[in-house]
Order: sequence, then C-alpha cells, then structure tokens
Amino acid sequence: MKKLVLVMAISVLSFTSMNSQTFKLGGSLGLPAADASDISTFVLGVDAYYYFTNIDAVVEFGVTAGFRNFFGDEIEILGQTVEIDDGQFLPLAGAARLKLFGILTGGADLGYAMGINDGNDGGLYIRPVVGIDIADTIELNTSYESITNDGVTWGSINLGILFEF
Repeated sequence: MKKLVLVMAISVLSFTSMNSQTFKLGGSLGLPAADASDISTFVLGVDAYYYFTNIDAVVEFGVTAGFRNFFGDEIEILGQTVEIDDGQFLPLAGAARLKLFGILTGGADLGYAMGINDGNDGGLYIRPVVGIDIADTIELNTSYESITNDGVTWGSINLGILFEF
C-alpha cells in the first residue's frame, strides 16, 4: 500500500512539473444587455484566470474568479425618479479556451456568480469569449456575459484585456 501511494505521489508531481501553468489578470468594460439594460448604465469587471495547461497548447483548461459591478441607473416609475443600486457579482467558474493559429482564442467560462449586494441572489454564470493574443503576454477579448436566476438575466457585452504573468 505504501508503494502504491508513493508511486501515485511521484506520478502526480511529475505530471504537475511537466505542465506549465499560466496566470492571467485583467479587466473589462461593458454595456448592459438583457434585463440589466433597463436598470444599469455600464459594467466594470476584473478577472483572474489560472490555466492548468501550457499557454501554447491548442486547448487550455482552468478556473477563473472575478468581480462585476453593474452601475445602477435612474429610472422613472409612476412619475417618480428612482435610483437603482449597483448590482455586484463574484463569478467563480471553469474556463476552457481553444487557440487557433497561435493568436486567436475562443471558449467559454461556466460557473456560478454570487450576488454580493443586498437582495442579489446571484445565478448561473455563462461567458463565451473571443480573443486575440498580442506579444504573447497580452490578450484583447470580447465577450457576452450572462448571469441568470429565476428568469432574470444580468447580461453585458464586454471588451477586455488580460495580462499573462
């Protein structure tokens, strides 16, 4: 039994050292879409990605965490102006990317976005992404983000930048 545990530990460590991991950090600016377009003006976000596979691999898998702030708008209800609070989320997701021609990337993030502000329950998080790598350390991307719960969708169309570390 001890030999089996030792062989498994060596195998895991060998596999881990053979794969180079990649960390990316960046931000995005977006326009609200879906139900969010009625109550917010714009969206700011930050993202951190950790990929388990080599950055030069054709397919990359990893995890991501971020923060989204949907800035509340002023709307008119029954003749009175009401200020809507910001909608804030903490998305936690798995990430998969397919790299084409060494510079184009496409993929999606899938997970759950926790609602941070009062009365915000969060929801299913889906984010298809298309990007282009610049100088091997910078990625410019565009995405559509959707956070859905109980028939309400916080959506946004985003432009973002990621830096590799």
